[in-house]
Amino acid sequence: MDISLQKVDEISGKLIVKVVKSDYEEKVQKSLKKIKQQAKMPGFRPGMVPMGLIQKMYGMEVKAEELQKTISEGINNYIKEQNLNLITSPLTSENETKIDVENAEDFEMHFDLGFTPEIKIELTEKDKIVYYDIDVDEEQVNTQVDSYRRRNGKFEEVEAYEDGDMLRGNLVEMEKKNVVKEGGLKVENVSIMPKYFTNETQKKKFAGATKGDIVFNVSKAYNGKEAEISSLLKIKKEEIENHKGDFKYEITSISRMKLAELNQELFDMVYGKDTVKTEEEFRSHIKSDMENVYVEDSNYKFILDVKDYCLKKVGTVKFPEEIMKREMILNADNEEQKANIEKDFANILVDREWALICSKLVEQLNVKIEDEQMKNAAKLVAKSQFAQYGLNNVPDEYLENYANEMLKDEKQFQRLLSRAIDIELTKAIKATVKLQKKKISIKDFNAMFETK
Repeated sequence: MDISLQKVDEISGKLIVKVVKSDYEEKVQKSLKKIKQQAKMPGFRPGMVPMGLIQKMYGMEVKAEELQKTISEGINNYIKEQNLNLITSPLTSENETKIDVENAEDFEMHFDLGFTPEIKIELTEKDKIVYYDIDVDEEQVNTQVDSYRRRNGKFEEVEAYEDGDMLRGNLVEMEKKNVVKEGGLKVENVSIMPKYFTNETQKKKFAGATKGDIVFNVSKAYNGKEAEISSLLKIKKEEIENHKGDFKYEITSISRMKLAELNQELFDMVYGKDTVKTEEEFRSHIKSDMENVYVEDSNYKFILDVKDYCLKKVGTVKFPEEIMKREMILNADNEEQKANIEKDFANILVDREWALICSKLVEQLNVKIEDEQMKNAAKLVAKSQFAQYGLNNVPDEYLENYANEMLKDEKQFQRLLSRAIDIELTKAIKATVKLQKKKISIKDFNAMFETK
């Protein structure tokens, strides 16, 4: 087999692959003999079907298969031997004539190649990048303290309704004032929190309510929001149209959340037995936890800013766009995906450029990902997942076990590898460039992510 490369420019080229019969014939005969040994056909003993008949029945199929394998192996070996840095797979040239497997013995094929563009990027202490330190103020700590108290609080029965209380009772659909609708909806033991009504007029009907009957309009209370209405009335969304009138709500109980006391019981629930022993320590731990969360947020913003900074520093990068786009469209599963490629191609190129920049920075800053870094990334992900359920003091042994299980999962491994690279690269960049630290409130920080 003869393979040669024609460079079109710095980022694209063409492979010319010439295959002669001797390149694949031995493989074809070997495959046909294997088929002959296993062939079962009426009138012949197993393995005794004449080779001529095997050739007639399977010859073209085997030839095409072995030809494809030979070309594929040859191209892969050539790319490896020549150390070609490709950003696309070899693509059959668009104007390529279909080869005649049945009649021809020698073949010439052409493949388009897209090369990874060369970029230069280096970060040093001369590079200045803003790093936002998010301030955790007393108000935020107070909010989190109240959240823990509410989460661990208990409902207690009260006589009269106040905003935020929970009501329990029975709903009955009305025909008109004081007249129950015949065959109307009846829903028993329904919990309602008027605080979450979106209509103020309906909400006010419950002010100071005691046990007994109140007539209100469920549909108006939620301003027609189907999810809330269907959930309360226990009906399908398409049935809501038939139940837009008033309902009588027979209040059977009124419950008020009593916040958990700031005592040892609460401290133990949140941070584990005897980890925290005073309110001052409790608040200090909360502030520290929030600061740790905000460090992750600050790092996320930092790496976004590093990305913008590096893209500007590198400048315009020329990609083999036509070949890249053609490969993506060929690999698309449906027309919608193809349309999205066209629409998002500019963003795709930016992501590819950033991936190349990251690769260069990983090399320049000597970022290494070993077992320790993978384990740390998995534990951080595990810790974040536990925190979503309010579990902020999970013992390290549990995080360790959870992380080990995640790392065994092949589907999660690549995601964790990317996370580990992000973490270590962020550390390395922070240690290399000059950080221009800016103190910022969480409100102003979040505002930077709001769509304008």
